[in-house]
Amino acid sequence: MSSDTDSALHEGPEDDVAMSFFDHLNELRKRLIRAALALAVGITVCYVAVDQLTQFILWPYHRAWTDVNARCMERDGAFCLPDGGPQLQNLTAYESVLTDIRIAVIGGIFLVSPVLFHQLWLFVSPGLYRKEKRLVVPFVLVSVIMFLAGGAFCYTYVLPIATDFLLEYPLRKSLGDGVRIVTNYTYSDYVKYTTQLLVAFGAMFEFPLGVFFLAKTGVVTHLTLLKYWKPMVLVFFIVGAILTPPEPITQILMAVPMTLLYFASTGVAYFASKEERERVARLEAELGAQTDDDDDEDEEQHHAPGPKEQPRLPPAPAG
Repeated sequence: MSSDTDSALHEGPEDDVAMSFFDHLNELRKRLIRAALALAVGITVCYVAVDQLTQFILWPYHRAWTDVNARCMERDGAFCLPDGGPQLQNLTAYESVLTDIRIAVIGGIFLVSPVLFHQLWLFVSPGLYRKEKRLVVPFVLVSVIMFLAGGAFCYTYVLPIATDFLLEYPLRKSLGDGVRIVTNYTYSDYVKYTTQLLVAFGAMFEFPLGVFFLAKTGVVTHLTLLKYWKPMVLVFFIVGAILTPPEPITQILMAVPMTLLYFASTGVAYFASKEERERVARLEAELGAQTDDDDDEDEEQHHAPGPKEQPRLPPAPAG
């Protein structure tokens, strides 16, 4: 077997340092502490600017409220929603403070996401090969970009559509001059619904990156993803039902992009696993060649003639 094959078979993580279970726990504790400290700084910064962040979060609600009332005025000549402008209620004395803290926490997660992803990388890097550890900058950069892109997609498209639907849907149940259903959300419920979707879509957009590293290590291939696409679509709709409010529009708005990302990840897996497939093919070819050489040697030894026997002389006559 060649020296290249031997080195490929014996290649391991850098320095090949074995870590016990408690070593992994200590490493996890260290990374969690640093991530928590970074998150605390991010939350503090975002709480200082919580009024600006609140206006940012309320914009989709204002837009949906205005659009619904404009359609009602055009259709019925009257506003369907209270014409005093978009409104959100506070039902308890401390509700506004707790909601502002929630906004600061979610804003802090997005703000310090580079640090969080870097700590995640440092936790898993001891088990990676030397060349894989060089991907730290692309990993952190792409992770942050995809996380922010998911949040931006949700904020720009999903929240306006979903909020518009949720505001208008109850109006269909009103009975003319009889019973009327009035939409009047609370501040905390709206912020909870909004921030839940923002984080969920940010996490969802990390899917191709996860597939990239799984394909890079040979865990999955593009063929695996293509084989199981039907059950995965079902899983996406189930996940969408869990991570979004219990209504169909936001579930569909999450499940459909997840499905598209899944098929995009198939292409990612194809290119990411190309080097691994070529390496495995080379190893199999070299091992096969070595096996053929051993078989040829065994066959030659089996058919080789033995030492030539000397002819026996007749016994000499007695006396």
